[in-house]
Amino acid sequence: MKLKKDKIYPDSGVELTPFTAINYDKVMNIATLGLYGGFIHRAIKAMDIQSGDKILDLGCGTGRNACIMKKYLSDNGKITGMDVSSIMERQFNKKCAKYHNVDFARQRIDLPFSISEKFDKIFISFVIHGFPHEVRKTVLKNIYTHLKPGGAFFMLDFAEFKMNEMPPLYRFVFKKIECKYAFDFIERDWKQILSDHNFAGFEEFLFFKDYLRLLKAKKLDVNKENHLKIAVPTNDGISIFPGMLGMAKKMFIYEIENGGQFWLIEKRNNPYEETMQHLKTLDVYESIRDCGMVISAKIGKKGIIRLQERGMKIFFRKGKIQEALINVINYVQNA
Repeated sequence: MKLKKDKIYPDSGVELTPFTAINYDKVMNIATLGLYGGFIHRAIKAMDIQSGDKILDLGCGTGRNACIMKKYLSDNGKITGMDVSSIMERQFNKKCAKYHNVDFARQRIDLPFSISEKFDKIFISFVIHGFPHEVRKTVLKNIYTHLKPGGAFFMLDFAEFKMNEMPPLYRFVFKKIECKYAFDFIERDWKQILSDHNFAGFEEFLFFKDYLRLLKAKKLDVNKENHLKIAVPTNDGISIFPGMLGMAKKMFIYEIENGGQFWLIEKRNNPYEETMQHLKTLDVYESIRDCGMVISAKIGKKGIIRLQERGMKIFFRKGKIQEALINVINYVQNA
């Protein structure tokens, strides 16, 4: 967070006045009617922090979040808070003084930077929405660079919603307290944006009537060779959907390497589940266009042709997803 007197982005709300920076925790408590403390505890719990994790907290502010995350770590874990504000640096160091494995780096996150460490998790809380979108892309590049392969990025911020669909009171408050860039932020498809920056494996946790969200995304190793995405329709995440491909509630996306290893990288909702089959077909196939293979119980004749025209391999299987994946991989390797 940057102080307002040095404001770089005139329409930003994350560049704070000295008064707001000094009283930031109090301001957040008042603005949320005392609900912020409980909310941030729930969000951090959803991060599933492991005792040895190395965590980078971008735009870390006063250290309030770092102190909560520290409770999940052993002496082998570590937290690095990063912020540009000298006022936040003093508050952070005071709050975290008793923790030997929590430190602070004074650094702008909206410009390319390089530090020697790589992290298991990177966390950013109500900061990225306050930047112009081109600047957000720089932040995402910094995050990708400093995550370990397979590491997780956690973005705690506003969810995606339409301003005109908010209840009048919520809409009034949002317009009063938020900056210009926030209006742009809520309209964007952040899973697609993160996919474009080589993230996958999305999970989301919604709060405050679904207007706030913790979005988790895993770093993909773009240097991997011979990896393949497989789409599997499912309703329960365990079994392959027994009906027509386009009628499943979700598409689970797996990735395999030539060594035969596979893992779940993304869970995609199927918004066309209840659409008539002949209308939904092309949209469903387009939603898995980045996959090279599909495992399904049923696909119509025209659907088979359309998928094959896209260069997709098709395997018809029923039963458990894990068993089908093993069976298909063995078949492909022995073919």
